[in-house]
Amino acid sequence: MKALPVTDTASAADLQARWPTFKNDLDRALAIHVFHDAGTSLRELAKTLKCSPSLLRNLNQAAQATPEDQALARQGKISTRELVRRAKAAKARRAAKDREALDQKRMKEAQKGCKEICAWLEEEKLWPAHGENIVDEARRLLAAAEEDGKLPPHKAPPDKSLAEIIQRFRPPAFINDEVGSVGWYADWLVRWAYFSMPDSSIRHKALNLALDKQIKG
Repeated sequence: MKALPVTDTASAADLQARWPTFKNDLDRALAIHVFHDAGTSLRELAKTLKCSPSLLRNLNQAAQATPEDQALARQGKISTRELVRRAKAAKARRAAKDREALDQKRMKEAQKGCKEICAWLEEEKLWPAHGENIVDEARRLLAAAEEDGKLPPHKAPPDKSLAEIIQRFRPPAFINDEVGSVGWYADWLVRWAYFSMPDSSIRHKALNLALDKQIKG
């Protein structure tokens, strides 16, 4: 039996009427998942069907198992409990794979940010010893601003290159009259890094990588 389609006329009452006619747990699971995916809470469905929410949670999980495992369950080769276990394991693997892909993407962006920071320091003709102090101070300033909630909304200039962003956020003398000092450069770095790298984790990782580069000279 196919899962009950959700239409303008379909309701939990329709599911209640058809509930005893489902041949197996997988058919029930697929029907539950359709309704839940459409926005009906499992608690509401449990009240209508007069069963426990935990049972429906398991059925909803079973409906998300791989097609191969669902086929085994329909053939009676694995139990509903085993189908749920496999569905949870598959979901965990997908989540881990997604996290790994995201971590790799962030690391790639952080490495790019690190190169941009180091290139900026070289362009400003700053020795690694000075660069180390500047990047370290920028890390401190950025962490303090985040903790105090003093960072502005991310509204980077549209259609601007990195070079344009860097120059746009160069601190004017009246903000910090010690132009050329470690603090002044650190302030500048915080400003352009913040707007060129909106993701906080990428930004901090880029600064950490840049600091390591400066320490190594």
